[in-house]
Order: sequence, then C-alpha cells, then structure tokens
Amino acid sequence: MYHLVKKTKVQTYDKENMDKLHDYFMEENITILAGDFVKAVEKAKAGDFVYFDPPYDSLDNKDSFTSYTKFSFSKEDQKRLAELFKALSDKGVYVMLSNHNTKYINDLYKDFNIKVVNAKRMINADATKRGNVEEVIITNY
Repeated sequence: MYHLVKKTKVQTYDKENMDKLHDYFMEENITILAGDFVKAVEKAKAGDFVYFDPPYDSLDNKDSFTSYTKFSFSKEDQKRLAELFKALSDKGVYVMLSNHNTKYINDLYKDFNIKVVNAKRMINADATKRGNVEEVIITNY
C-alpha cells in the first residue's frame, strides 16, 4: 500500500550538485548552443556527439503545444532538420534527436534507429490533457 505524503518543503537548489555540474562543464570540451540548428552544428566533425531537441511535431488528431516563440517550427523545418541529421551522420557525427511519435517524424527518420518511449506530461492548463504521450528517440548509432 502506498501513502501519499504532502511535501511541506521542496529543495529546488542543490549547491553541491550545481558546483559539480559547473566544474564538469568547465573541464570538459562541451558546448551548448541555442539558435538556428544549421549554424549551431556547422563545426561538428566525425566523433562529435550532437543532440537535437527541436520543437516537437504536432501530434496527430491532438491539440499540442509546438510554438515556443513567435516563429513556428514548421513541417518544412522538421524536414530541414532531418536532412541535417543525415548530413551529420554521413560525416561520422553521432546524432540523437527526440520528438513526438508521429507518422511524419517516423517517415523522415526511417533509415535511422527509432526507439519509442512513453513520456509523462504533467503540465497543461487543462488537467484532463495531462498524462502519457509517445515520443521517439532517434539515433544514428
């Protein structure tokens, strides 16, 4: 039997953990970029690892959130990203991408490894729309 316990205090900042993360990122050769995805990876070379977390494709027959900015991420942008994913793969770059499990995304990445995972959505203004959704993790390795 499980007992629900209401937390009275939630620790949102762990200084020791943040210091370890800071040290790791300072000591390793890691770059985190935000911006146009083509420009962000123009220097990627064989042996590098690139992870893309784009605005997700809209779910089939569902009202899904895909607009993070005033500039939407269109089906054509999804296609451009898939072409870049392939180009990076051809260069020997290890590439990983996450997205919604839609037919369109599966078609774009059909030549790569696609793993379906269940993700839980806990944030939505409409509580009835919270819950599990299928996502894909796509890799070239």
